[in-house]
Amino acid sequence: MRRIVHGIAALAFVGCRDERPPAAPAAEVVDSAGVTIVTSLPSDAAYAELASEPSLSIGALEGPEEILFDGVVSVVRDGDDNLIVADNGAGEIRVFDSEGRHLRSFGSRGDGPGEFQALAGAWLLADGTIVAADRRLQRISRFDSQGTLLGTGTLAGVEGMDMITPVGPAGPATFLSQVRSLTMPGISESPLESLEEAFGGDEAPPEYFVRYSLDGAPIDTVARHPGEKMSVSASGSGTSMSLNLLRVPFSPEPTAHGSDRGVSVTAGTRYEARVFDDTGTLIRIVRVAEPPTPRTDEHLESYVRNSGNPFAQDEASIRTMVANYQEMPLPETLPAYTDLRTADSGELWARRYHLRGAPAFRWDVFGADGRYQGRVEVPGSFSIEEISGGEVVGVSRDEFGVERVEVRELILSGR
Repeated sequence: MRRIVHGIAALAFVGCRDERPPAAPAAEVVDSAGVTIVTSLPSDAAYAELASEPSLSIGALEGPEEILFDGVVSVVRDGDDNLIVADNGAGEIRVFDSEGRHLRSFGSRGDGPGEFQALAGAWLLADGTIVAADRRLQRISRFDSQGTLLGTGTLAGVEGMDMITPVGPAGPATFLSQVRSLTMPGISESPLESLEEAFGGDEAPPEYFVRYSLDGAPIDTVARHPGEKMSVSASGSGTSMSLNLLRVPFSPEPTAHGSDRGVSVTAGTRYEARVFDDTGTLIRIVRVAEPPTPRTDEHLESYVRNSGNPFAQDEASIRTMVANYQEMPLPETLPAYTDLRTADSGELWARRYHLRGAPAFRWDVFGADGRYQGRVEVPGSFSIEEISGGEVVGVSRDEFGVERVEVRELILSGR
């Protein structure tokens, strides 16, 4: 039974977060086979803004080791408003109370039980268990709230030689990872031809979003999308041949966010995300009826100038790099969404593509019903990790590269 409902509402604003949220712009809602598809009209209306100053800031250039961060990869809050911070540089997980006081640290650099080589993040499950993942060891580690190791599991691949990137929880007792399957050249094959076949076709190699049990066994695949587009080239010949893989600028890359409620995924090709519940069932598709931004030569030049490439130091080298990139099969449009977050209220936040060095990022906010609510402009120096309790938790980086874990109030427009 197909039901189409057209709803048009003017934007309204509230005085505090306990009242109803702003009404959504015009949207079309289609229910089919249990999946709700919500397509909203584009709008430049502001949904909310972040407070200019944090209500809590942890981190410093100098001081005790526990507040010196070196590569924070995730921050979440528990039921007592404690902050659980995963620091990849230190290879440990640090816990701070709601006033910013350090409570405990656990984990360390290494490959033994409870240790990390490439910490991808630490997240909270519904039962209070902390689950952490290591990209290099392909391992999930579970800790209790005090940091005692409860168990580990090794993430299994899907096929061939897999690159597994842990994402986070996918439900109360499941974990999500992004898996890219690679077929490497055989002894009798031409390495260049094999890599060109794998990466240089019309469609990039697929990436899968796979749910795992906490012991590392795969359960199912919730989504499959073309991955990041790569350009293949070779230099030299024979045993001296060197193969080079270079990312194609503006190539969309699928991304996902997980929580104990389920998973959200975007292909990055349009302003659209898919929402799955904690059983891996697709329940909602949300869209903004707006085409991606056309790519221009100015975008490419800005990409090169802000790439951080040590060879792009003068105008001549910049012009050469731009010309080299123009020989690639560049996309005609910029990517759409590049990151996702799910708020504790059920809102879905989707970050739009931005060029490196942009002073601010735009996040589109969808209500729990899938309707587009408006945008939130976030400083380019601030990375959102969690939206909860009417606040945003994230990581800021200053001009000296100093990282600080911050909590900022989310002020609804019109407040």
